[in-house]
Amino acid sequence: MIPDRLIAVDASAGTMGFLQELAGRVEEAAAAGGKFADAFVRTAGATVSGALVFVEREIGYAQKAAKKRGGEKTESRKGPSRK
Repeated sequence: MIPDRLIAVDASAGTMGFLQELAGRVEEAAAAGGKFADAFVRTAGATVSGALVFVEREIGYAQKAAKKRGGEKTESRKGPSRK
């Protein structure tokens, strides 16, 4: 079994060496967490950006279709009016 270096830090260098080693490990863990958060935010941002581009494109298609149908009357689709 490989010992956990974060927990079983070599304490033979004295208390100050132990604290410095521990601080280095904490800094490494924070940097790794920051990299993960950065990657997560970039991925989420790219996904949202892609969705917005899709929605904008679909709105454009709908506007073009509405312009082409502009001459048609919508009442022909409603059916007979009821009084």
